[in-house]
Amino acid sequence: MIRKIHQVYRVLLLLGNILVSQVVFSQSTDTTSIDIIQQDSISNDSISFSVLNHKSDIEDQVEYDAQDSTILDLKAQKAYLYGKAKIIFQDIKLNADFIAIDFRSKDVFATGIVDDSTNNYVGRPAFDDNGKIYEADTMKYNFETKKGISYGVLTTEKDGYIHGKRVLRDSQENIYVKDAQFTTCNLPDPHFYIKADKIKVIPGKQIITGPANLVIAGINTPLIVPFGFFPIPEKRKHGILFPNFGQSQERGYNLRGLGYYLPISDFFDVQISSDIYFRGSWGFTLMSNYYKRYKYRGNLRFSFNKNEFGEPESPTFRVSNDYRLSWNYTKDAKSRPGSNFSANVNFVTSSFLKNNTTNYDDIISTNSNSSVSYSRGFFNRKINMSIASNINQNLSTGDLTMTLPQMTANMSRQMPFKTFNSKNKTLRSFMRNFGVSYQGTFRNEIRTIDTTLIGSIREQLGGTPSINTSNLRDNIKNGISHRIPISTSFKALKWITVSPNVSFDEYWYLETTEKTWDDERDSLITNTVKGFDRAVSYRTSISLSTILYGMKIFKKERKLQAIRHVIRPNMSAVYSPDFSMGEKNGYRNVQSDTPQIFSTYSIYENGLLGRPSSGPQASINFGVGNNLEIKIKSQKDTTNGGIKKIKIIENLNIRSGYNFLADSFNLSKFSISGNTTILNKIRMTFGTTFDPYQWELNDDGTRSNQKKEYAFNTMNTLGHFTQSNLSISTNLNPKAFKRKSIDNANEQELEFINDNLQNYIDFNLPWSLNVNYNMRANRPVLLEKTVTQSITFNGDIKLSENWKIGLNSGYDITKEELSLTSINFYRDLHCWQMNFEWYPIGRQMFSFGINVKSSTLQDLKLNRRRSWFDF
Repeated sequence: MIRKIHQVYRVLLLLGNILVSQVVFSQSTDTTSIDIIQQDSISNDSISFSVLNHKSDIEDQVEYDAQDSTILDLKAQKAYLYGKAKIIFQDIKLNADFIAIDFRSKDVFATGIVDDSTNNYVGRPAFDDNGKIYEADTMKYNFETKKGISYGVLTTEKDGYIHGKRVLRDSQENIYVKDAQFTTCNLPDPHFYIKADKIKVIPGKQIITGPANLVIAGINTPLIVPFGFFPIPEKRKHGILFPNFGQSQERGYNLRGLGYYLPISDFFDVQISSDIYFRGSWGFTLMSNYYKRYKYRGNLRFSFNKNEFGEPESPTFRVSNDYRLSWNYTKDAKSRPGSNFSANVNFVTSSFLKNNTTNYDDIISTNSNSSVSYSRGFFNRKINMSIASNINQNLSTGDLTMTLPQMTANMSRQMPFKTFNSKNKTLRSFMRNFGVSYQGTFRNEIRTIDTTLIGSIREQLGGTPSINTSNLRDNIKNGISHRIPISTSFKALKWITVSPNVSFDEYWYLETTEKTWDDERDSLITNTVKGFDRAVSYRTSISLSTILYGMKIFKKERKLQAIRHVIRPNMSAVYSPDFSMGEKNGYRNVQSDTPQIFSTYSIYENGLLGRPSSGPQASINFGVGNNLEIKIKSQKDTTNGGIKKIKIIENLNIRSGYNFLADSFNLSKFSISGNTTILNKIRMTFGTTFDPYQWELNDDGTRSNQKKEYAFNTMNTLGHFTQSNLSISTNLNPKAFKRKSIDNANEQELEFINDNLQNYIDFNLPWSLNVNYNMRANRPVLLEKTVTQSITFNGDIKLSENWKIGLNSGYDITKEELSLTSINFYRDLHCWQMNFEWYPIGRQMFSFGINVKSSTLQDLKLNRRRSWFDF
């Protein structure tokens, strides 16, 4: 069709040259134009204009089209396009309601039009330069110089938007904007923007501004900078990280996050940033991300902060050196099947969380764990070997438990008689299920405190930390254990599962304990003896288990259709000899008081991996598990024929045992435990323990000596209560009262949300509430008991469409005081979010932040933070 229009146009042009040649090329001021009213099939065709042939003419054809009409002025060499006009020239496309083309000056002018019916400005010029789109109220562009000027412009750079009253474009495609607004909000009237008199945009590289001010909801904020710099690279490029400005009462004004970003490659980058406080405090963070597709991914981060609180002349002046080391490494399972390496390191000083974070979870955290592990399978994974290192920190006490390292070698259960065949079903099952495995473990453990490991940090003097190893050797323990379990199983009397088992254990240690009586001091002396020593032990057991079902079915017209009771009785017999007889397995007799009083101890009593047991054991352990369910008619539940199953008791267990070889108190304590869910909303877990023997009482009512008589004989109960625990939790929101169907993906999402409820803000829910109640009672003496009770709760309420208020708190019922409490206000406004977090009880601090939902402006935030040490 374009070719046909070209032919028509050439005929018209030839006639025009013959008929009006005098008009076109004379000095007459009259203008002759050809008005082509496009109709029918040619209304949407394009026209190529190539009449200019001198050296400075446009070398490529200009294709243009208009839905309404096209007017050609041959004398002035101009074209006027009306109604959804468009032009295509090389990689440039221009669309507007009206476009005027001057083929002599190579200028293009475009504008929109005011719709009479709606009074809206429509058909705004849209300039597309190889995928880069600019929108304006009016626009002028020169094809030859590639310069242009526009008014009322809206353009995009990466995920940002630039609004400007007047925009110039130079031949290098740089853009200069007057009275500019830079934002990531895609609305015509953005909720927030950076306001600047002038902005220069270097496409694909950066946006540079003069003096700029952050405006939110039409209100100028105090955040004013003398200049602004926003990188917008097509690919990752290095550059300066501009800081956040803040103020702290004790540490003064600060610049946080000033640094430099360097992408070493597409798979590795480095970022270093610093925190500078005007009263002497400072800190830095070194962070790196690494990634290799189908291989691994991870990150490494180290932070150090030296915080100075108060004035140096003040007696309350103090210095705190805080650090945090984090390392994460995840190996792709497909990269090397059969082996795995992972790391999750988070080594932190307790003062770091206290002085440098406002995160609720970090504040209440009392432990920090780090682990690094490598494992590999051999011989088709029949043998698996692993090496791991672990560090556990108690942030409250400073205790450190470091396992450096732990090595394990395991052989999976081998069944050499798997193909055994016999007419005797019991023998066949016994032999086919016969299996043997091996478990070997080496562990090297250090228990110390952080001040012993790091040495004197000299907080008051601000000295340099130094590693102190003088006491570490005394705290090192290690050992090796071997275990060979042999087991099988078979059916007896059709319904009873019988599982015999025997295991052999051996312990290797490089040091043992020696105790001697010092007659001069009249005291027991304990020494550590270096040298290799070993011990062995074994035990055998047999267990029996079955399942019994009880069912009561009611008439169909009744709402209660059925009751089912499932009973799982189990019993096991265990035997192990008395390894404390003689000195072969490490047991010794030593005088512990007067010459007539001796006691037995094990030279392996400080062993990490266990030791042979003292005293013979020939015991029977027994228990029973229960599950109770009912079926009822339900009009709301149309699945399963309108029958709904409800679990009354999900699990209820009763356990105890009896040792035939014990010299006294043969019957073990009774334990009762269980869990259930009430109304599909309230989760309850409980447990309690009873001592079956009676106690003699002192005059004050406390226990004296335990009697060899059952409490049941005189009290008609299982025994004396010793301890119990109860936990009740619920998660309530409007959706919890609606029937829902969840697929696997949603289950994973809910699992993540339930693990991070305090970080999850769902603006689709008008309210949510999570409550946890915990009770623990201990009664070590008959008439005295210790009860601890606490309630923790968190929730939020939707005040309006975009406002929510949240609360994290708790109440210690025993101490009658509130626990750490935080009150949070959340504001969601399309393209940015505001969070105000206040801790009125305990640490007393608050944090205020406004963050943009954009990767380009992710560091654009207005923060104000005060902590408990600022008051």
